[in-house]
Amino acid sequence: MTSDLREWLSVLAVVVGLVFVGYEIRENTRVQRITATQTLAAEYADAIEVMAYDGDAACIYSLGINGLANLDDSERLRFFVILFDIFRSAEQLHYYSSEGMVEPRIWRGFERQIREVVSLPGVQEWWLVRQDWFSDEFRSFVEATIQAGPVAEPQTYEDHACRERGVGRPVLSREEGAE
Repeated sequence: MTSDLREWLSVLAVVVGLVFVGYEIRENTRVQRITATQTLAAEYADAIEVMAYDGDAACIYSLGINGLANLDDSERLRFFVILFDIFRSAEQLHYYSSEGMVEPRIWRGFERQIREVVSLPGVQEWWLVRQDWFSDEFRSFVEATIQAGPVAEPQTYEDHACRERGVGRPVLSREEGAE
């Protein structure tokens, strides 16, 4: 009888241990997901932060999203770098989301933002030129996002203050021949 009791206690201890290990693994995965989400969100924020602190970068972005023809060569280069930073961060978010490492509700917000950004004419022009710099999976995501269209009407800007600063060419509408 003592032997049977010991066997049952051993089995019970193993089961309790396995439940505990399972709980710890689940909790560790949750913490990793939260940490990854925070890190990636911070990297994305860093990529767009330049526009908050650099007036010329903000002007270049606000004019470039209307079309590349609104920028001279050096401004176009800066616009390309701004978008590269944004899209590289978005690619990382997309990858980690597909691996289950980004909180789904946070990803949905980023996805809507990306969907609006890729609907902008200047961003689509940039994408045609630079899409080969990104993974096939992310390119497929962006292409599907472009095809789906914006969640809301994208906000574009014609900033007269930018031209007063000497940034940008006059904004051309699609009808006026913007490429």
